[in-house]
Amino acid sequence: NGEMIEIQLNHFRNKLLEAKSKRIKKVVFIHGVGNGKLKMEIRKELDKQKITFQDASFREYGYGATMVILKQSDYGI
Repeated sequence: NGEMIEIQLNHFRNKLLEAKSKRIKKVVFIHGVGNGKLKMEIRKELDKQKITFQDASFREYGYGATMVILKQSDYGI
């Protein structure tokens, strides 16, 4: 389980960097519901980087997604 979480987190980090490099303003990361471990780890990383996030639209994604809102100050890679 620990190895799988790390693989998923690495994918998240790569996609977040890609979004920053392309100056994308909003990105939705689908983490599923499960036991909440991946969601918690993703949000911990976002908190560390002081990046704004919220639950993504329930209508579109259910309970298993986080929307990341990137500001201009977040793009400095």
